[in-house]
Amino acid sequence: MLRSLGLLVLAVVLVIVLLLVARSWNSVAPTALDIHDRSTPTLIDDRGETEAGEALQSGALPDLGEMQQATDGHAEQVQDTLAATN
Repeated sequence: MLRSLGLLVLAVVLVIVLLLVARSWNSVAPTALDIHDRSTPTLIDDRGETEAGEALQSGALPDLGEMQQATDGHAEQVQDTLAATN
């Protein structure tokens, strides 16, 4: 008897919390959607690399494999430069 009453109270509390979360989400959702609006360009400090800034703004960022290839190429260039200085 006591266990079923506890489960009933737990279910009621769960429903109340879910209703409060839904109400809170409805008040926050329009602001959250405005933040991710891509129609207005955001100013990104590209630090002199305009191609990188354009890629960030377009959302066309390289995947992990492309980044690994670029890193490997850069590491090879560094090794070649170090070997040439010795």
